[in-house]
Order: sequence, then C-alpha cells, then structure tokens
Amino acid sequence: MRQPRHWACGVYRRPLLALFGALLAALLLLPLAGLAAPGGGTVITPPRPIATLSLVDQQGAPITPSTLSGRWTVLFFGFTHCPDVCPTTLARLAGVQRQLPEALRPKVRFMLVSVDPMRDTPQRLAQYVGQFGQGFVGATAPLGELAPLLRELGVSYAYTAQPAGEHAGHGAHADHGTPAYTVTHSETLYVLDPQARLHAVFTDPKDDYALLRDLSAWANQP
Repeated sequence: MRQPRHWACGVYRRPLLALFGALLAALLLLPLAGLAAPGGGTVITPPRPIATLSLVDQQGAPITPSTLSGRWTVLFFGFTHCPDVCPTTLARLAGVQRQLPEALRPKVRFMLVSVDPMRDTPQRLAQYVGQFGQGFVGATAPLGELAPLLRELGVSYAYTAQPAGEHAGHGAHADHGTPAYTVTHSETLYVLDPQARLHAVFTDPKDDYALLRDLSAWANQP
C-alpha cells in the first residue's frame, strides 16, 4: 500500500531541513572564523595591550610588560590556600608544560597571580608554585595595585569569611593574627603574547588538549 503523501514528505523533508540548518549556522559563524578555535580559546584580534600589569614574582623581582616580553605567558588567578580548583588547575598546566615539544618549552611560562595578597607573600608563593614544576612563576601585589589588573581582565573574585577551625585549603593553616577566609574566583586562563598583550582567553581550564594544541602552534611561529 502506498504511504500517504504527507508522511513521505515529512520523512524526506527532515534531512533536508537539518542540512539547510547546518549550512545556515556555518554561514552565520563565518565572521567569527579565526577568533574561536573548536574546543579552544577565544583569540583577541587584535591583541590587547595590558595597561595595569605591575606585580612582583616569588623572588621579589618586578613583573611588568617589558619583563614578560619575548615569551608566551599563561596567567591563572588563584591563591595558595585554595582547597581544590587551584591545585587541580596548576597540576593540569604542569601536564601541558611537560607535553609541549622540548624546543618550545622555553618559549612558554605559566604564572599563578594571587588574588589573596594579604596571605600570599613572595616566600609562600615560591614554596607553592615550586611543587608544580620548574619555570612556574608566582606573582602578587598589594590589593590596591592588583585590583586594576583584575578589573581590566574581568577576573571575578570575592572574599568570604570561614567558620573558626575550618580547613582553609591545600597545605594551608590560619596565619597568626589573620582572620580565616577563603576567596572565590574565576577559573579563566589568560594567554599573553611575546609583546605582553592579551592574545587569547580560555574559559575552560580543563581542556588540556586545546591549550596544548594552541600554545604549540603559537609558540612555533617565527
């Protein structure tokens, strides 16, 4: 028995509509080509200079756009008392560093910028970042100098008091005379190019493959 005409049309129309929808979506996304790689970071075009970058590293040496020039820099904003997100993200970044081709490793640095400068002294940062690999940099600045950088990059953070005696984080302890608190913060990774300009943003720090792929491609450029 011949099937009703409208049923047959429905069967054959659906694949055509799906194909048309896919083509239309691809055309709409064409203007964004080159800005966002599939499963990767969002590239800033053109790269954006950072106006408020003034930090010190774990040795007390200044960090400015001029001191960062010549290498790619991956910035992660966190703190040493962080119980989970920060050590997990830094361990992932250490894995990415190990997987970079050996010739490219000197061209890429990984930096933890503390959002808890009241507790994260250069000495504490030195002990902390040293657990994740050679070449990891810890950076800090007084909150009044750090806040403009956080605003410029759109880093979200907030301080929350903790009940007395609550564990404060990875290898943490309540510092003498310092109220117990934690810091909630965004997990975004920021990639600076060798001119210390904002080149790309990774909103998913768990996408190790995409970060490794993109860093390898960028660092391999002449």
